[in-house]
Amino acid sequence: MKLKSKLIFILVFLLISINVAYANDVNQTELTADDVTNESSVEVPILKDNSSLDSDNSSQKSHPVISIDSTKVKSKDTLKIDLKDCNGTALPFKSFKASINNKDYKLSTNSKGVMVLNINLPAGNYNLKISVGEDDNFTSFSKTFKITVSKLSTSIKKYSNFVLNNNYFYAYLKDGKDNGVASKKVSVKVNGKTFSRKTDKNGRIALKIKSSSKIITLRCKFDGDRYYKASSKKISFYVNQFTSIKIGNSRLLTNGFVRVYLNDATKSKIWKKTIKITIGNKRFSKKTNSEGIVVIKPKMSVGKYKITASFGKYYTSKIIRCFNGNVKDPLKEAIPLRNGVPDIDVMPGNFVWADGSGTYTLTKAQYREVLKRDSYCLFLNNKLTKYTFFKTKSHPKTNHLIKREKWNVIEKAINQKLVDANKQGYWPGSITVSLKGKSYSYPEIRDWQDTSYTCGPTSCSMCSQVLKNYLCESYLAKHSGTTRADGTTCSGMVKALEKENFICTLFYRNSFSKALNELKKGGCAVVFHAKHHYVAILDISKDGKKVLVSNSYGSYDDIPSKWLTVEYMKTRYYKNYDDGLIVRLNYKLSKNVQNQINSYYSSMAPNWDAHNIHEVVS
Repeated sequence: MKLKSKLIFILVFLLISINVAYANDVNQTELTADDVTNESSVEVPILKDNSSLDSDNSSQKSHPVISIDSTKVKSKDTLKIDLKDCNGTALPFKSFKASINNKDYKLSTNSKGVMVLNINLPAGNYNLKISVGEDDNFTSFSKTFKITVSKLSTSIKKYSNFVLNNNYFYAYLKDGKDNGVASKKVSVKVNGKTFSRKTDKNGRIALKIKSSSKIITLRCKFDGDRYYKASSKKISFYVNQFTSIKIGNSRLLTNGFVRVYLNDATKSKIWKKTIKITIGNKRFSKKTNSEGIVVIKPKMSVGKYKITASFGKYYTSKIIRCFNGNVKDPLKEAIPLRNGVPDIDVMPGNFVWADGSGTYTLTKAQYREVLKRDSYCLFLNNKLTKYTFFKTKSHPKTNHLIKREKWNVIEKAINQKLVDANKQGYWPGSITVSLKGKSYSYPEIRDWQDTSYTCGPTSCSMCSQVLKNYLCESYLAKHSGTTRADGTTCSGMVKALEKENFICTLFYRNSFSKALNELKKGGCAVVFHAKHHYVAILDISKDGKKVLVSNSYGSYDDIPSKWLTVEYMKTRYYKNYDDGLIVRLNYKLSKNVQNQINSYYSSMAPNWDAHNIHEVVS
């Protein structure tokens, strides 16, 4: 029995050994390059990290992670949306959709994986759903956030504690971030009467004050709405007849200037008066010059500041921003306009605004500087500037910015003296002019000819007024070869004008349209030849249908000095007396002067022309 068991054990052992030997022969078989033919190949799956073999050989996608910076916002606010992958890496330029208050928005993250959503909703609770579509890397995914929108707080503010009688009191409706709240109804109760006003784009309301009281108290009230909380304020202020203080800045440069203007009834009340100025935590005190102006250089850092200027019991305030930068000279570089107005805030401290009701004395050199600059401007650009600047006898280093129509008051006074003198080379040594209540489109003075035969030279003189390069009648008559017997020829007038920086072009009845087109371009004036008579055409209407005429001999030949139709002027030609002159300037300016004038032209608001059919030359 034992022998039989041993035999069975030996037999099993031999069978196992044979199988093992066979298996070893198979695992050691090598697959060489010679064994691979075009008819057979072997595909070996390559497994990447974090991947597994499955039936379709695809990798598993994840969904993006969506978050917002807050679930509580104001009715006018911003909400930051972040998109990241599962590892916390931002997803830049990722498109997604946001839905809130039944509106869908197609949005995209920025380079940092962030999108800032502007909130403009009434107070309430909202669901914000953010959905990201499927792409090569992510599955589609949506997430909903519950958002609470609350009303913005408001306040009513005043920035001055005084108002001039028969002028406007201003108050401002502001939100919690000190932004003006536009298009809101504010009630104002004063002396038992209630007035309703609507805020402008800056949140400002205005109420005209006419009172014999020295102090007025009123109450302003805003009832609130779905976006803003209600607010009210009791406001008291002084009422006076003349005294006012104004901060000239709308912004400030780190290397710029603050300008404050004090006004009163007389010069003695504004000269050498102490103005106190506070900007942020800095305080300044300075006396006014004879024009009531204070200019300081506060050297502030970039930021937002409240400026307060006070004089005695009166004060005024303004919120401005300070930007990094240096001042620029408008005669050296073109300064961009600000709301169509020269940006004095970026100019040196010797530039100030002129008082449109002030009285100024200019020396000959000072007013001629302006005239020459304007004449060069017409030569180079065919147009004038909407603003200009001048120096004065009392402040020879200060440039006073002024609107063109106000400067024309000064220029008209100069032209009056020139025409009255009728003397070549004559310029008054100085001129004093009050601007109060005056404004002109045309500074020219109608010149009456001194003789019955000098209509041509007088018309040329009128053209020289227009072009800011004045020549008197007597000088032009002399150099035109004018005589009592023959009057003046066009060729004679050309000779006289071209001696003095003018250039002339002849036109005739059949080319009158050429002269009209030149008037439309600007930078010229016209001598028109009627029946044995010359008149000056100074301007043309915007529609080109009328011209402004100055007749130096009354209404001779039925040509009055006023706006006349082009068609009527065509009837004033007589037989072969139809030669006229287009008069333009002709200077030889250095490159440096040209650059100065072109910088001035851009900085002072270009393309001014009068074209005012409601005003004539008198």
